[in-house]
Amino acid sequence: MELYLKNWYKKLLDELPNTKELKIISPFVKEQVVRKIESQFEYNNFELITRFNLQDFAMKVSSLNGLKFCVEKGASVFGVKDLHSKVYIFDKRAAIITSANLTNGGLVSNHECGIFITDKSVIQNLHNYFNDLKKIAPNKLTTDKCDAWKTKLAGIEVHKGKAATLPDYGATLTSFDMTKNYYIKFFGKSDNRVELDFPITAEIDRALCHYACGFPLKKQPRQVNEGDIIFMARMTENPYDYAIFGKAVALKYTEGRDRASKEEIVERPWKQQWPIYLRVKNPVFINGTMADGILLSDLLSKFDYDSFPSTRKRYDDKEIDIKPTKSLMRKAYVKLTHNSAEWLDQKLDEALSSVGQVDDKFLKSLPQTTTNTAAWTK
Repeated sequence: MELYLKNWYKKLLDELPNTKELKIISPFVKEQVVRKIESQFEYNNFELITRFNLQDFAMKVSSLNGLKFCVEKGASVFGVKDLHSKVYIFDKRAAIITSANLTNGGLVSNHECGIFITDKSVIQNLHNYFNDLKKIAPNKLTTDKCDAWKTKLAGIEVHKGKAATLPDYGATLTSFDMTKNYYIKFFGKSDNRVELDFPITAEIDRALCHYACGFPLKKQPRQVNEGDIIFMARMTENPYDYAIFGKAVALKYTEGRDRASKEEIVERPWKQQWPIYLRVKNPVFINGTMADGILLSDLLSKFDYDSFPSTRKRYDDKEIDIKPTKSLMRKAYVKLTHNSAEWLDQKLDEALSSVGQVDDKFLKSLPQTTTNTAAWTK
């Protein structure tokens, strides 16, 4: 094993003449570097795992033209979301594990650190790791996709270190349906926020959100379509925020059917003021307290104007000083962008895996709707 603190570029080029199969994992890639490698290596034997986040290309930290060049020369290129590792594998004889991306900065000018390895068992483990990442992203990049992404990037301006409306096409272990719309439904009022130690099961019992989300008379949720996903969030006191504690699949609002019955109002008197229903099915809730939920402020901090379609459109229209928190004022629910929804979905899955899920036995013990929804036809 050798420790390298500089001259990574030279070490990489020195290994190529003795290599038949080259495998590289690098989040960022620059065209200048891959062109240099191609001049000394047969690209039909080159596999690259990188990122397909269009933000990276817009910010010029990675090169879409570089990836297209690799594909045109015969390389197999795959994209994995949130990739951060950097590994260079030369057949089964050697490998480099490093902090350096496949860029001029990573290989030449930046302060980087890594090790050159010849241990056979470690190299085999790196091959296994590479193959595991390929299983996440089995589809190779094509030149057609590169051209389509280049069209999306045309005219995009960078503002405050971000570029607008740019998706991440990298693969992920979690399944996310881009054909659906995603919303957050807010529970509670500003004068009855709960602390983070408030049990989620108590909120489910209070709101009966396992079968419907309540709305006031003049705010029917007509925007939501059948099959859309509804995240559920409770107003919290310390911090002054919203804790997202579950999700469910929405049923399209139907006039007449989706209203609290007299019996349901007796069960929960607050439904007198919030009698309109957005019915849901297949609910999933974190089996913990609000502290185990995902704070909306974390989502806003990460995505800023790209949190909601409304704020993203204002950004696209060249508006400045956008404050996404204002989009929440007096709102019973809000629509998410696919970027922020996918992040939230992943965070909720992580919380469910860590804390556990409220079981069906508890949900079935709660009051159920008195409306025979099956009797209604679309």
